[in-house]
Amino acid sequence: MNKWKVLGFLVLLLAMHKSGKAQEAIIKVIDADSRLAIPYANVCFQSLLSDAKTYSITSLEGDAKNNITERSLLVISFMGYESLFDTILPNESRVYELKPDLFHLHQIVVTATRTQKALKDVPAITQLVSAKEIESRGITSISSVLEDDVPGIEFHQAGFGSDIKMQGLDANYVLFLVDGERMAGETEGNIDYNRLNMNDVERIEIVKGASSALYGSQAMGGVINIITKKPRDKVEFSFGAKYQQFNQVNYSDLKSDDDFYTYKNNLDKPNLNTYATLGFYVGKLMSKTNFNMKSTDAYTLQSSDSMVMDIIEYDTTLTKLTSTEVPGISDFTISQMFEYELGAKWRLKANGSYYKHQQYDFIKDKKFQEFEDFSYGFKAFYQYADDNNLEFSYQDDLYNKFDVSEKTGHRNQEYAHHFYDPKLIINHLIGESHQLTGGLEYLSEELSTKMFSGDIDSLVSKQGATAIAFVQDDYAINSKLSMIAGMRYDYHSAFGGKLSPKLSVMYKWIPLTFRLNYAQGFRTPTLKELYMDWDHIGIFYIKGNENLKPETNNYISASAEFTKSRLNASINVYKNWFKNRIDGYWSVADDGKEVYNYTNIDDSDITGLELLVKYQLSTHFMLSGGYSYINDHQTLNNINISSVAPHSGNFKIGYSLSKRVYKLNINLSGKITGEKNYYEATNIYINGQQNIGTYAAHYSAFSLWKLTVAQNFHNGINLVLGVDNIFDYQTPIINFNTSLSPGRRCFVSLNFNVDKLYREFKNL
Repeated sequence: MNKWKVLGFLVLLLAMHKSGKAQEAIIKVIDADSRLAIPYANVCFQSLLSDAKTYSITSLEGDAKNNITERSLLVISFMGYESLFDTILPNESRVYELKPDLFHLHQIVVTATRTQKALKDVPAITQLVSAKEIESRGITSISSVLEDDVPGIEFHQAGFGSDIKMQGLDANYVLFLVDGERMAGETEGNIDYNRLNMNDVERIEIVKGASSALYGSQAMGGVINIITKKPRDKVEFSFGAKYQQFNQVNYSDLKSDDDFYTYKNNLDKPNLNTYATLGFYVGKLMSKTNFNMKSTDAYTLQSSDSMVMDIIEYDTTLTKLTSTEVPGISDFTISQMFEYELGAKWRLKANGSYYKHQQYDFIKDKKFQEFEDFSYGFKAFYQYADDNNLEFSYQDDLYNKFDVSEKTGHRNQEYAHHFYDPKLIINHLIGESHQLTGGLEYLSEELSTKMFSGDIDSLVSKQGATAIAFVQDDYAINSKLSMIAGMRYDYHSAFGGKLSPKLSVMYKWIPLTFRLNYAQGFRTPTLKELYMDWDHIGIFYIKGNENLKPETNNYISASAEFTKSRLNASINVYKNWFKNRIDGYWSVADDGKEVYNYTNIDDSDITGLELLVKYQLSTHFMLSGGYSYINDHQTLNNINISSVAPHSGNFKIGYSLSKRVYKLNINLSGKITGEKNYYEATNIYINGQQNIGTYAAHYSAFSLWKLTVAQNFHNGINLVLGVDNIFDYQTPIINFNTSLSPGRRCFVSLNFNVDKLYREFKNL
């Protein structure tokens, strides 16, 4: 009898347990096409009464608990899918289907309008590269990201470092931002690209064309905005490393008693990139700490063919076997971000970072270059009404350069560049049709360098400042037609005032979207272009020109975008007219040395066309590519000096497979650069005297291909195996405008998301 009582009691407990489980409210998230569960989707509940937020992440079965006590707004999001919005009640269970966002068209972007908009609704074609695309290819440099995905962008190695060109324009016309903020430290207009940590990138937004109406000087050619990651869970911890084959082993038998041990050892640093990120989001406080260390080895490239130069001015021919040297580096970066929700309307943010970059060349002078940056910023965001907000920010960035003794470690400062930039921006909705954006900004810059003095032992400082006001009206005329008009006024301390207008019109005739843009841009001469007076170790001079005028441009573009089912394609044509464009030319000084002089060249123009295509061949295969045509009419003394390749493109085919705890991504990508024909200058000796001559340069077309295989286990272990330059292409003639690839190189990348692994095995 007692046995039956015990058995009955156990049955009753089991029934009560099942009854309790049945009453538990569950949100289930599935793929709308495959009907399979989506694990690790982000689920956010925001109370409609108190605005309190609760966050969750779906389990391996795609489930998340509904533990709310008040009617709430529900937002479900996951990379590669359209975000879903709904309202939900306490104790309510539902199944939600997420639709794949094949082309990121529903991804929110901010760069093109300085407001949050879905990619499909921005007035200028904006390209987006997501964190998932970066991680699946094991990419650790911004140059690889942009060249692989964006036609019309080229990176080259110049004597001072990496140099970018976009739509035929060099770095002086392309503004790089990190979370909407400028960066100090430029060399010939190029920022220090090593500062950009690809492991901390949420997405990259690329807007081409004149953007001075929103971003001022240096945005004549476009804006590239790197948006960093934010923690989404209570605790997040990830770390990883990427290792690549040596580019070139210069000293394989190095001994510790070698007189040049430090010099030689620095040239053979491993190609290694490591990082670690710790983040948390508890209550109203968000924090993220990021570490990054990387190094690469130096290498020398030697031409296999001689360069033949038929000098026009002197009817003579020179033959030269060229070579170039690519320095090695070692980097260290640490950054910290805090964000705090102060009530329902206020949000505060603080960030800071320290960066150190060491660069090792092949000169045996017992010293190397060191670059150091300190930056910090504050931001206050006030939501004073629905769709209306006010934002105040302050960013301070100081970038220094030193020569460092290999023996003693003593640093001799060569350069200091300091930006500070307070801004006030307001977004205000008028009625249901007009989104007004306005702002005030004060951008101050100070540059201290020995290049200003002609004296190698003294730093000289120059300053410049710009006061700014801008306004923009985003007018939704109806469901199909919208228009954005804007105006910016910049008052520069040396050049006075400049108005920069813009007008964009977008018309949706599903499945087509038409965009028409007009904008004026401008660029004030940099402090170096104005004041430089530099003798480069007795080899050549660079001379500034205080009589330079600001350059201006008029930019117009028209585009059509087609999106239907598995296909997204767009065509964009543009024209760019420049006045007083700033460039340089070589001459010979009285002492026989070459001199590089800054000047306003003849008026120039650029005409271009771009094609972009993405097509999902099947559930597993995605094909994408782009083509760029550029006609850069840039003359100096009636000679075309543009070194832009008229034709270029990229191609990528990807294969993806997902099986519960395993994901596979295989990518084959190619970057194609067309041939170039232009005129170049060189020094020539006539009767023992140095002169400058010009010759017609020709560089043949080439392509670089990359293959990566990425495997993700349990959503927390990501292994990438890859090969750069599959076909081992090496340019036969080395020049600043040719590929500097050392040849085929293999790499492996291994990353761990500890928090995701913990959650998964906890669920199991």
